[in-house]
Amino acid sequence: MAIWLEWILWVSVSMVVVVTVGYPAFLALTGPLVRRRRQVDDAEPRVSLIIAAHNEEACLRRRLENALSLDYPRERLEIIVASDGSTDRTAAIAASFSDRGVVLRQFPRIGKTGVQNQAVRTAGGDILVFSDANASYRPDAVRKLVRNFADPSVACVSGQLVYTVADQSAGDCERSYWHYEKFMKLRESELSSLIGANGSIYAVRKSDYVEIDTDLISDLVEPLALVKRGRRVVYEPEAVSVEEAAPAYSSEFRRKVRILTRSIKGLVHMRALLNPFRYGVFSFQLLMHKVLRYFVPYFLITAFSSLGALAGLGIFQIPFAVAASAMAVAVAVGRVRKARRTNPLVRTCHFLYYYLLVNYAMVPAWINVVRGTRITVWVPERKQA
Repeated sequence: MAIWLEWILWVSVSMVVVVTVGYPAFLALTGPLVRRRRQVDDAEPRVSLIIAAHNEEACLRRRLENALSLDYPRERLEIIVASDGSTDRTAAIAASFSDRGVVLRQFPRIGKTGVQNQAVRTAGGDILVFSDANASYRPDAVRKLVRNFADPSVACVSGQLVYTVADQSAGDCERSYWHYEKFMKLRESELSSLIGANGSIYAVRKSDYVEIDTDLISDLVEPLALVKRGRRVVYEPEAVSVEEAAPAYSSEFRRKVRILTRSIKGLVHMRALLNPFRYGVFSFQLLMHKVLRYFVPYFLITAFSSLGALAGLGIFQIPFAVAASAMAVAVAVGRVRKARRTNPLVRTCHFLYYYLLVNYAMVPAWINVVRGTRITVWVPERKQA
């Protein structure tokens, strides 16, 4: 029994290490050696900036002022607010900008992916830029995005999302985790193609746009659908969108469950991309970055359970006590809403709590997928939304 438990323990731990450390290390080593170049230029194609919004009265005016101040020819930039069944002043605020060229499209409550599909049908731009209502673009963001379409192989470009935070909490942890994610995005883009885009800032050629099911997450499935068609998706870190990170772990947890549910369902829908004989190294990227990542919570559960069982047999008692104590302290500290960011021990506890929380969010997400739960609509969770 002890031998089997040890085997389960080390396999589980190895899988967690391979996914979270081994794969980024692989990208770090291969990225500089195998790098796909792409053409860029300073052309100014017609652009449609599509802002999906549901009850965003708290931040929409600021978002539109930001969009109107972008460093891009105004006559070549169409700004569309796609209201997803808003019941507050979202539509009224968007309509108040009509004299400045902002276009309002109102739809029944069909979800973000649904209103994006609908807005694209009447959009006049050659390039479609998708944005969140609580985002703030740097002045040159659109220029930086569209310059990549000089390369005819490129169908989609994702910009960089930067989070701002006020204190040590979910937001600070999310921002730190996002640095890790952005490193992999850059390397994956250089190696073959980006797996998913940032919902806050990404662009697609209108001629390449694929309408996807409304219960699929657009910023993941749209890029995957384009790769499946032999097109390329790239990362442009100089095109920057700024958003405020989630202020509380509770709201971040709900957001993660929603996003992960739709992401896992999207991967199931696009599972053909896991065929390495057809999609080469991209299949490996998808397997490591997404598929195995979504199984990490189960590797953690089996590792901790087997470690506990071994401790009950008188083996590995100290490692089990250390692991259990670390998680207990992290949960206790993490449940404190605010803490001093200068304390390294407190920061470590918050990061561990965030790691546990994000992985736990995958459990109800998987349950939703297995049960066939459809999530098509969303409620803004962030402070500004």
